[in-house]
Amino acid sequence: MQGHIAYALDPDWSLTLADLTGAAAGRMQPVTEQVPDFGYTKARIWLRLRVENATAGQRDWRIHFRENFKQLFDVFVVHEDGRIAHVLSQDMEHGFASRPVPFPELVAPFVLEPGEAAAIYVRFWSGGSSSLAFSVETADSFAAIAAARTAKNFVYYGMTLLLIIIALGALPVFRHPIFLAYAAYAGSSLLFLMHADGVAFQYLWPAAPHFNGVASVVTGSAIIIAGTLYARVFLQTARLHPWLDRLLVGMVLVTLGIDVACFIGDLQVLKKLLVLVAFSATLLFLASGLVAARTRFREVRFYVLAWLGAVLSAAIMTMRHWLGLEISQDVQFDSMRMVMVFDATMMGLAIADRYNQLRQSRQQALQASLHQAQRNLMLNRRLAELEEQYSLAVSAAQAQGERASNAVHDLRQPLHALRLEVRNVLGGSVETDESRSRIDSTLAYLERLVASHLSAAPGVGLHGQGDGHGGEAGGEDSLATPVILQSVCEMFRPDAEAKGLDFRFVPSSCQVAVEPLALMRILSNLVGNAIKYTAEGRLLLGVRRAGGRVRIEVHDTGPGLSEAEFGAVLGRQVRLDRDLGAAEGNGLGLAIAAELARANGCVLRLAEGRRSGAGLVLDCPATAIVPRRLSEPAQ
Repeated sequence: MQGHIAYALDPDWSLTLADLTGAAAGRMQPVTEQVPDFGYTKARIWLRLRVENATAGQRDWRIHFRENFKQLFDVFVVHEDGRIAHVLSQDMEHGFASRPVPFPELVAPFVLEPGEAAAIYVRFWSGGSSSLAFSVETADSFAAIAAARTAKNFVYYGMTLLLIIIALGALPVFRHPIFLAYAAYAGSSLLFLMHADGVAFQYLWPAAPHFNGVASVVTGSAIIIAGTLYARVFLQTARLHPWLDRLLVGMVLVTLGIDVACFIGDLQVLKKLLVLVAFSATLLFLASGLVAARTRFREVRFYVLAWLGAVLSAAIMTMRHWLGLEISQDVQFDSMRMVMVFDATMMGLAIADRYNQLRQSRQQALQASLHQAQRNLMLNRRLAELEEQYSLAVSAAQAQGERASNAVHDLRQPLHALRLEVRNVLGGSVETDESRSRIDSTLAYLERLVASHLSAAPGVGLHGQGDGHGGEAGGEDSLATPVILQSVCEMFRPDAEAKGLDFRFVPSSCQVAVEPLALMRILSNLVGNAIKYTAEGRLLLGVRRAGGRVRIEVHDTGPGLSEAEFGAVLGRQVRLDRDLGAAEGNGLGLAIAAELARANGCVLRLAEGRRSGAGLVLDCPATAIVPRRLSEPAQ
């Protein structure tokens, strides 16, 4: 009918039908657009369409308007003989039951005999958009349109209701607010389209035309608010994205502000503004999903797809209402139906996908917990074996005198540190790569040390050896000097940190011609003593090459040693008076270190030129041969 429709705007609502059929007929202007649309206007609008029945026997006709409701709507048929039929009259006092054709959209029936001509006048005013698409149908063609429209609407309604029922059924099972937020969003979307289709006025509030006039504001606001709640719960913005959460809360406040303004402001302007707010809200929901996808894409991928579709639908509505693009209402609402079904489906998949990933995460956490429990069991078993062997070493000390006393002293400090480390792990502390390496190197050292002493003790059996934990005791299982230094550092670093000491270790590739276990025992005593007698400050473990020899040095910021004091404490069971109250001990550490040094061709002496603290130097023969490692401690 493009080009056959004329219009007249009545800003002061003074024109009558008699005026437009008489003296004011010249005020009617042709509508050049495909659909009459005058934007958001305060004027009352008159449309005129001249028709002639060129059929042979059709006399019953329907004017089908693609609108569910207008605040004021009248249709007149002016016949050639001057007869006027007021075929449709609707206003804010007429409920749905007053409609001559019980259809969700406005329908005006009229009779036009074959060969007869008439002029159809439509007078209306809308509290929202003034767009009015319509067609003239026969009774049969309209019945076919009505059946197809009803089927299409209720297919959509059925799909959305099914999703809502599933969400509400999952709510008491999973007890998570995401299902309630999802059901609220899907339900508000369903109500909005039921109102847009006219079905809500027909079935839900047929006697409330005043409410129906603002129902688009209520249901549209509900979509925005429910969508915001869904976004906040699903994306956990309050915890993970606080600034996004503030924007989402702000969107809710803006929407509620528009709803309150409807009671005191211009409803027409507010309806148009709400279209823009809805578009902005969908853009915000999509942007929130994209921000979350940067760090957790798998969790939010379906969420992003859902709001991408919603943005497209909201963009169509915005372009129609704000930019004046000629987009038919059928296209607009059909896009909304498809998008909202897609939207609701994607959101449901997002929830299901997230729960599936949570289930997988729990399984992985359970596997990790099981692995940690197995390792804790192994550590506990190995510690128990060492405790038992330590008890055997104590018993052997009574029979072997000085050699066994040395073993007991060498075992005490690292075994104490190992107990603390293992108990921390068994108590639930997170085991890091560093702590794991420290535990394994200390276990290996202690197992080798115990094995070397017990193998020489008559009548004492070796318990727990040869099980793969530490390898066979003996000089054949050699370790490189840098590895020994690193192991000593890792073994004693927790003790230093516990006292607030800064323990620095300077790695080196130098090799010394000293039996590895003996070297580890010497350095363990030197470093252990440095930590024991240093109240605050620093420790340093490092290596220097001097001609054909290598100096391994241990420096601290403790009370220091004179030459006389150093000579005295090299004796067995000798302690300086000043140290008796500073730390527990039995005066064996430096004596053992000096004896082992002499037995391996080394010299233990004081460092020269120190003004404070103590510096001990282990002067060793160097070697260019890298010792072999025939077995390694179990990891």
